[in-house]
Amino acid sequence: MSGRVLRVSAAVVVAVGLVLSVIAARDEPVELLFYFTVQVNLAYLVALLAGGDRLRTALTVYLVGTALVFVLVLANPWSGYAMVATTEARGPVSDAGNLLLHAVAPPLAAAEWLARRPRAALRPVYAVSLLGYPLVWLTVILVRGALGGDEDRYLYPFLDVPRLGYPTVVLNALLFALTLLLIALTAVHLTRPPPPPSPSPVPPADPTPR
Repeated sequence: MSGRVLRVSAAVVVAVGLVLSVIAARDEPVELLFYFTVQVNLAYLVALLAGGDRLRTALTVYLVGTALVFVLVLANPWSGYAMVATTEARGPVSDAGNLLLHAVAPPLAAAEWLARRPRAALRPVYAVSLLGYPLVWLTVILVRGALGGDEDRYLYPFLDVPRLGYPTVVLNALLFALTLLLIALTAVHLTRPPPPPSPSPVPPADPTPR
């Protein structure tokens, strides 16, 4: 698919996924805005319209990271942190929105990024800097959870401090940060220009006199 087709496809999938998520969470739409996935998808939708290469790269990294967490952790009944049996599972509308935002949009975003990579090569320090936003988000969620009284105020099971304790939550956060860093470093590597072709060997001169 061309870059434009991928871009339009990703925008449509993200928009539909967000709409379905809002419908599923109609009783608490503000709560929805605290979710990492929702924030990233909203920002990605804007970045597709007017974002630069660095912003688009950052959001693509976050989207791929959320996809891995969703598939391997949140939607995995053997992970110990599955959300399929909790109150967040609101039926087919919520399931459809989750699948679009977590399982369909990230591959499309990655394909769109590969088709339209940044023109300038990125450096490893840029990959490290991408951990800043998740750290701020995590801090807000933990502070909000410590001050709140709702049972699901930590949003994700792997951040549930009352059930897991801070050491386990910090370990889970570090694993997520490591995952994002590896994805970001991979993206940085893919922006490097290919090495120049090696010169063809010069054949030795024929010493035979003529």
